[in-house]
Amino acid sequence: MNDKIKFFSAITRIVVGIVLVYSGYLKIIEPFEVFYDAILSYKVVGKTIAYFSALFIPWFELYLGTFLILGLFERYAIITAFGLFSFFEILLLQAIIRKLEITSCGCFGAKHSNPIGVEFLLNIVWILFLYVSYRFRSNTSIDRWIEKR
Repeated sequence: MNDKIKFFSAITRIVVGIVLVYSGYLKIIEPFEVFYDAILSYKVVGKTIAYFSALFIPWFELYLGTFLILGLFERYAIITAFGLFSFFEILLLQAIIRKLEITSCGCFGAKHSNPIGVEFLLNIVWILFLYVSYRFRSNTSIDRWIEKR
């Protein structure tokens, strides 16, 4: 396969990993209630699920992003991230359709939040990047390094 495509594939995987690490980190350092309230603003889950989601999702994003950056469990990390961003797209789309008043989408914490329409488009970009990463997997990952040994 073309080396340029494989290089681009590695870059797209790493970029999405950085996005996830950054997103998770911002949620972890903010007060818990900020992300919890953002989850409740979508009016999809109750307080109990929102509570556990606010505890779990930031750390999940941080670890998943790290796996993507390193290329550790590369295939599973890409598929999981694809599913996560697809789930986020559904949440954003239902909020747009229902015309919910969402002041902070919760994507990058309260201080770094974009309008939900912008986040919707960005998530499409991340999903496309993940597709490229999966379809044209490069040799620049810990998994590939281990396979070669």
